[in-house]
Amino acid sequence: MKFRFLILALLSITLSCSQNKTSKNILSDETIIVEYIIYYLDNDNVNESSAKEIFKSDYPTFKMHDTFPDPDTIRGNNVIITGVKNIKEDYPPMDLEYLNYTSQGLTDIEKNKLQSTKHALVIDISCNKDDLVSSLKSINDFVYKLIKDKEAVVYDSETRETVSKAFWQEKRLINNASVNLSNHITIHFYQKDEFCRAITLGMSKFGLPDITIENLSCKSGTELASFINLIAQSLFEKQTLNNEGLLSLNINSVKNESLKTRLLSDLYENAEKQADVKLIEGSWEEGDPENRLIEVAFSSDNPQIEHNEVLTKLFGFIDEVSMLKHDNELEEASERAKTKIPELKKQFLGGLPVNSHLLIKFPFESTDGQREWMWVEITKWKGDNIDGLLQNEPRLVLDLKAGQKVSKNINTMFDYILFKPDGSQEGNETGEIILKNQK
Repeated sequence: MKFRFLILALLSITLSCSQNKTSKNILSDETIIVEYIIYYLDNDNVNESSAKEIFKSDYPTFKMHDTFPDPDTIRGNNVIITGVKNIKEDYPPMDLEYLNYTSQGLTDIEKNKLQSTKHALVIDISCNKDDLVSSLKSINDFVYKLIKDKEAVVYDSETRETVSKAFWQEKRLINNASVNLSNHITIHFYQKDEFCRAITLGMSKFGLPDITIENLSCKSGTELASFINLIAQSLFEKQTLNNEGLLSLNINSVKNESLKTRLLSDLYENAEKQADVKLIEGSWEEGDPENRLIEVAFSSDNPQIEHNEVLTKLFGFIDEVSMLKHDNELEEASERAKTKIPELKKQFLGGLPVNSHLLIKFPFESTDGQREWMWVEITKWKGDNIDGLLQNEPRLVLDLKAGQKVSKNINTMFDYILFKPDGSQEGNETGEIILKNQK
């Protein structure tokens, strides 16, 4: 993995330079490094010599290296193409468990064949930011030429994804200067202590810092992914922040038409489609990409309120309210839900699976004595006490906001929803009764 040493050396130079860039609110690196690994399946192969000849013929603006240049003096567009002789030691493919979470478009057959692959090519490029889009277009086109008639998959070292030939053709080929960054990056979302953390991988391919958001609700849905993709695209298209570290987001101003169309298609009618976010230097954690980090900054006390406010401002929201009396059928369903308390507590304290979370509906009283029933995402459970994040925008209890931290006694619960990793859910019998009675 010799070229990775060059990458790390260049990254070190980039990081040291970036301190000055930050003070000027300039975000992009001068030198960009990209690495892909092509794994051939079923004894298919393109040898190193053939690949080099194709590249020299089709992309003459790149300088090809057989040995590794001095990272202090490397300039312009450069490429190194390396055939791998000992895959298992030098560039082992991702195992089946990892592929189940990170592969894109691979069949189970391809995942299994990948474990015994014997042929691979490593392609590394470096380029200047002024030539970035054309250089990425060239290298991604070149990769496709090497795989289009072969049984092969591609590993992206920056996003840590292994992708199929069809996925590469659909998502990674660049047709013009207006790049849709959401096709070239990925977002990791995972639980950290009581809340969740989101971080991008792959922004370094565009000379930009990866984006992180801390202390998120673990129930964050598609709006969060759209929010992060909008930030990434805006950073790429604008390249700078204002003097206060603010980035202005405006869906209507996105230059890439495919991303803009997708974002506009997911809006509610009350969406304002624009908002400002403050970006600060992020803190690196184990497992993060080897890149600078930029954090979307919110207040430290209850940032989840602000998370919700900026998402609803950009994308709008719908929060249905039902006004009804609690009859015997509803009360009996609620009592059945309460019998699940011991089981739910055991599951929560034992650790819910990845991509699952627990919501419980509690009563809240307004200052004039009215009662409003709202969902709370559970973040902590100690004895009978529940801590969590309010999931509804109150209509009667006006001293609360969606995303606010609240504490309740579990014995006052009305119902629950347990969201499972496969997309199914358990509970909410009262919700089904309410829906039935409204018809």
